Amino acid sequence: MDIQSYDQAISKVIPGTFVPDIAPSAPRTEPIPSDTNTASSAGGASFADTLKQYLGDVNDKMATSDQLQKDLATGKTGDFDKVVTTTEEANLAFSFTVAMRNKLMDAYREIQQIQA
Repeated sequence: MDIQSYDQAISKVIPGTFVPDIAPSAPRTEPIPSDTNTASSAGGASFADTLKQYLGDVNDKMATSDQLQKDLATGKTGDFDKVVTTTEEANLAFSFTVAMRNKLMDAYREIQQIQA
């Protein structure tokens, strides 16, 4: 086994990547894409902007699922698989959102108890 020195390993780190390419056989990593449209002056999206975007995406999934269910019920579409897949995706997104909210509320309550 060929073990590299720290200097050799750190020289192969590519800035802007999540996982550096240390081993020659490691898969090549790509820079993390940045979204310049939602970037704040601090260099990244704020928590509020990220949360608004995520909730908007969940809302879009729920609305799409609802519309596809109505279309299936009225006979406008016969693509049952797409309706089921979209409905389940919206359900999972909503469940994840509720779980996130619960975790944030637990953290908030814990901070309140620490301050008391």
